[in-house]
Amino acid sequence: MSATKPSQLLETDAWQLRVPDGLSQKSPLLVIPTVHPRGDRRILRCAQVALDAGFRVHFIWLGEGSRSEHPFVRETLLPSPADRWERMRMARKVGRIANLLDGQLWHIHDYYMLPVANRWSKKTGKRVLYDVHEYYGDEYASSLLNPEVLRPQAAKLIDAYQFHSAKRLGAANVVTEKMAGPFRDNEIPVTVSPNYPLLESFDTAPKIPFRERRWKTLHIGTLNPGYGTQLLIDLARRATERGLPFEFEAIARFHSDADETDFAERLAQAGNPNNLALVPSRSVHEMPAFMASGGFGLSLLSPGGQNEYSVPSKNFEHLMLGLVDVVSDRPGQRGFVEEYAVGVVGTEADPDGFLDRMLALANDPEVTESRLNAKIEQAREKFTWERAVAPALAASLQRLANTSPAE
Repeated sequence: MSATKPSQLLETDAWQLRVPDGLSQKSPLLVIPTVHPRGDRRILRCAQVALDAGFRVHFIWLGEGSRSEHPFVRETLLPSPADRWERMRMARKVGRIANLLDGQLWHIHDYYMLPVANRWSKKTGKRVLYDVHEYYGDEYASSLLNPEVLRPQAAKLIDAYQFHSAKRLGAANVVTEKMAGPFRDNEIPVTVSPNYPLLESFDTAPKIPFRERRWKTLHIGTLNPGYGTQLLIDLARRATERGLPFEFEAIARFHSDADETDFAERLAQAGNPNNLALVPSRSVHEMPAFMASGGFGLSLLSPGGQNEYSVPSKNFEHLMLGLVDVVSDRPGQRGFVEEYAVGVVGTEADPDGFLDRMLALANDPEVTESRLNAKIEQAREKFTWERAVAPALAASLQRLANTSPAE
């Protein structure tokens, strides 16, 4: 994917994409039907690859705002769901809309969309790229099933269905090399697309000395117990009690109304520490500038399930923008920090341990900044979407658009 290809910048109130000059109404249409929220960063990165590979794009996703009517990048918006169950139920409606479009290819980003995609592919003889964001077998078995003894078998059944579907649909695109193994074992073409940031997105971010941002700590992920909201609150509470100058800003992003209520209750139980502020959500293209204002970035995954081996995209973004990566002690995150980042690793039981290590880095800003800058240079070579992901993903999309399920 080349940032220098002649293009125009298309911007809405939720996202930003480059539209190459060479597209026309004769370009193949890629339909992206999803129950993810409008502006999802991974979906946008994949869509940029498709545009640069010669596809028109039509998003069908959940959210509010003014939809794009650009001739080569259109979107259909459906209301945001109140909870996970409503999100799952919306898959059929999303699929019905996608069926009305004359797509050459679909790119789906949800396990929930597999039944709809299977029916469309069988009816039309066209292919579908199945994008796998999570370890769905583990995630759904852990969150939806009791008693616990049933979960391993349920996870196997969930995985078996997605492997069978992906083989029929055409190919998979997954976030980790570990995730790719079972797809290859099932003879499914697969590309590996870690959630690396777009290098071009960070080139315009302001460069602020670490000394000037060392007391600001950011949490840009979803506020959910599984993502460590209690630890975030504990860090803010203990910093206040100890008289430390750290200020915490968290994007007010919740999976559901229940999660928002849970967060408010936990915050009240902690005495509503005044050094923790919720800030409005930003559009994807506004995030680099926001993140560049922080000295520390939090990724506080709770124990269990796929959290043990996940490396969320914000870890790469912290690294690319020169933030200290502050992570809970899950094996995936710990390994990433130890090998690639300037970071702090700690446990939920010891918020003071986090703060002590953060304080040591903040109190030596010049040395910390020098270390961060060295890591940024390494990251630009290894962890950028354009260099590590786009070529193989573009090739997969083009191959699928030119083959049928029988081939």
